[in-house]
Amino acid sequence: MFSNGTEAMMWQDRNCQRCWKYNPERELQKARCKIEADIAIGWIDSSLMSERSKKIIELADCPYRQETRPVYKKRDKESMTLFEDGTKNG
Repeated sequence: MFSNGTEAMMWQDRNCQRCWKYNPERELQKARCKIEADIAIGWIDSSLMSERSKKIIELADCPYRQETRPVYKKRDKESMTLFEDGTKNG
């Protein structure tokens, strides 16, 4: 756990604010990152934080931080097959 607010802010600067999922304006229920939401809840009552989040904040670097948003290749529906023989309807 963080020993004080400054330590918590430093951890967020190092991890959350470098992550594409970070958005301090977003409601906690809609947060893309559970750890970010748990830290925000922890400012009020640390007993409400999940055990997973408590273990992660003990680390210097968050293992779930993604500095760039993943880009997924769109699937070409025409080239997709459902069955081994290459047909779409069996």
